[in-house]
Amino acid sequence: MSTIYKFDESYLKRAFDNRWVFDCAVIDRHAVSFILFSRVAKDDGNRVLCSVSFGANANLEGRKYTGFLFPLLGTAPNLGKTSVMLGRVKSVAVHGDAGDGMWPDIPRSDQGPLSSGPKNLSTIDGRLYVCGGWRHVCYLDDDQTWVSIRANLTDPPAEKVTDYGFDAIAGFNANDIYAVGGEGDVWRYDGKLWRQCAVPTNMLMESVCCAGDGNVYVGLQSGGLMRGREDSWEVIHEDRMSVPFKDIVWFQDRLWCTSEYGLWTLDAKGRLVDADVPPEVRACAGNLSAADGVMLLGGLGGAAICDGKAWHRLY
Repeated sequence: MSTIYKFDESYLKRAFDNRWVFDCAVIDRHAVSFILFSRVAKDDGNRVLCSVSFGANANLEGRKYTGFLFPLLGTAPNLGKTSVMLGRVKSVAVHGDAGDGMWPDIPRSDQGPLSSGPKNLSTIDGRLYVCGGWRHVCYLDDDQTWVSIRANLTDPPAEKVTDYGFDAIAGFNANDIYAVGGEGDVWRYDGKLWRQCAVPTNMLMESVCCAGDGNVYVGLQSGGLMRGREDSWEVIHEDRMSVPFKDIVWFQDRLWCTSEYGLWTLDAKGRLVDADVPPEVRACAGNLSAADGVMLLGGLGGAAICDGKAWHRLY
């Protein structure tokens, strides 16, 4: 194992024993964060938000919480080395330079940052962006307030709200953001206004990645994949998986997709194939995060990190 990612096992054991990774995020190439659940037959409501630092200042810090239903994890670089945990219904907790503990919930109203619970989050241009149902989007500003960028977005028809977005968000930068959800509901934000994109499918849209090759990749129901930008799109893969991809990231000039059932990449011919990784790494499938030249994989089977040259199993 790389010296950088060599860690005193007693520290990891203290946090990870009898727990599994529900979500993970790269803070930078020397620090990562996790949401951990108790490894029990029935969810006991206990969560741990923790960060692991590697290298000369190796350390593990965290705090236990309750009440976070199916939480999301992201990072807010504009607030320093800060991880943010959001509950799907309510609750906000942070760990790092911006504090260590609970924050007020994201305000909710028809015209506010969110009208319902958060569905997905993404770090774009150093800020944490959050999307929710009824086509709501906001970001965490430098003064620790949530700022709506709903702008000209309109409510979808009330009788079919589940057919519309948003369920996932990603961006090339703050002036080129894509939010997707429901049955083919794709929108692009140019820094001022949102515009709906014309797409060739009404399949459910579950995840999205603004990739280094200039394309936007959208994870569809049953493990499908759509590629494109603005009004030019194509479905490049259809499947019959029981679950969609949870996370899609771009790393080392390649697209990576994961769910709890595996880890996949796109090959040179644009085909979705099983990732060529060691079995002990594949066992960690579930969640992906990539930033600062490293990629983190975490799930029921543990966690592993790729430093750009090799994979290192963390526990």
